[in-house]
Amino acid sequence: MRLDIDSTIDDLSGVVKIGEFLLLGNDEGHQLLVCRRGSIPDTWEVEDSIQLSTSEEETDIEALTYADGYLYVVGSHALRRRSLKPATDTVKKNRKRFTRVEAQKSRNRLYRIPFDKDSGELGAIESINLSKRLRKDAFLGPFTKIASKENGVDIEGMAVHQGRLYLGFRGPVLRYNLVPVMVLDFDHPKRYELRFVDVRGQGVRDMVSLGDALILLTGPVSDAPSPFRLWLWDGKDQMPGNDRFVQPALRLGNVGVPTGSKAEGLALLDTDGDEVELLLVVDGVGSERAQRLRLMIPAKR
Repeated sequence: MRLDIDSTIDDLSGVVKIGEFLLLGNDEGHQLLVCRRGSIPDTWEVEDSIQLSTSEEETDIEALTYADGYLYVVGSHALRRRSLKPATDTVKKNRKRFTRVEAQKSRNRLYRIPFDKDSGELGAIESINLSKRLRKDAFLGPFTKIASKENGVDIEGMAVHQGRLYLGFRGPVLRYNLVPVMVLDFDHPKRYELRFVDVRGQGVRDMVSLGDALILLTGPVSDAPSPFRLWLWDGKDQMPGNDRFVQPALRLGNVGVPTGSKAEGLALLDTDGDEVELLLVVDGVGSERAQRLRLMIPAKR
């Protein structure tokens, strides 16, 4: 599958398919790309783009999803440690840079945008900030002071499932490998639930709804080049106790990505019985940006 996108845009993250359109988020700026199926089979061409913000700070778009006429876009709500510059700066300068952890308000938004799936037109942008909820949460609060990729709070996955928004966290991963997933309604974010899922020490990179379950894309919390995996989760809280049965998430397999790339986004393209077709977006360039995946979902789970 080929995405005909400006070669300078190499940090794609969120992705969602809506009818004949494919929408993509760029996590290094504010750009949302609207693509339409190309004249050549299995291609997508950029038809329009919008900026979610005019801030000089990046929005850090991490995930997109769609339901009932609305496109949802979420930023990471994460702190950022300054990156090193080993090729241009001295050790002393890099050590100083590395002490700086920044909070960028533009990252702390969950957007809702009307989207016409026939014309591809986007409506007026609404947004809410979840950072207050995160800071006050008994589980997540301590991790809001830690940089992303260091087990700090980092939202990277999102899906609308059974009428509610599910926000999956790359970090933190808590003891017993429990990863938080925030379940909420856009109009009533204070009434959220926090559920947990065990994906063997990895964090959520993205998720899509599939009937009564969710397919999770997972990977390392850090920048470590460990495998990316797909799981099937029933969406129910996996906090253990002697008063409930916990159905473990089912590992569907590993996902191969080009050397040096990372799996970032997942979109549902089609379903045919027990077979599912997915689009995987990676942070590579050119023809390596997107991969088509076909999975057989076990009938009994």
